[in-house]
Amino acid sequence: MKRSSLVAILSLFIFCFACTSYEFDKKKFENVNHAAKAVRDYVKAGADIKQFEDLLQKLSSEIAILKDRVKSEKERELLKDYSNLLTIYRDGLILWKYKTEFTRYGFVPKGLIYVGQDVESIVEKYRLPTESHIFKPTKQSWKSIPESSIQIIWMNADSQLEIIDNILNY
Repeated sequence: MKRSSLVAILSLFIFCFACTSYEFDKKKFENVNHAAKAVRDYVKAGADIKQFEDLLQKLSSEIAILKDRVKSEKERELLKDYSNLLTIYRDGLILWKYKTEFTRYGFVPKGLIYVGQDVESIVEKYRLPTESHIFKPTKQSWKSIPESSIQIIWMNADSQLEIIDNILNY
C-alpha cells in the first residue's frame, strides 16, 4: 500500500473518530443532570413550594447555559429531553400551587384541586379525570381534579428522567 494511501486512510479514521467522539459529550450535561436530580429528590422529600421553585430556576438556568454549548444532534435531543422534564416539573408546580392556594378559600374540599385556567391545559395534556361541582351560594359550576393528580405529574417526570439517564448511560 502506498504511503499516501495509508496517510489518507489514517486521516479519514482520525477525522471519523473525532466526529463520533464529538457526537456526544456527557461532561457538558453534568450540571444540568445534577440540577434535575436535585429537583427529583426534593419532590420525593416534599417540603415547601419556595425551595422547589428555586430548584426549578436552577434547572432552567442550566438548560439555558447549555443551549449555546450543544453541537451535535444527539446533544440537542438530550437538551430537549431536559427541557421537557422542566416543563413537566412546572406543570406539577402549578398543580401544587392551586392545591395550596384554593384550599384556603374553603369552597374546594380537601383532597381536590380547583381546575382554573392554568390547570385546564395540564388536565388535557395528562388526561386527568375531572369532577364537576356547583358552588351553592352563586350556583356557579366549577371543576376539580383529585389531589393525587400531582403524583401523576411526578411519575411522568420520573419517566422522563429515566429516559435521560438511559441516554447518558448508553
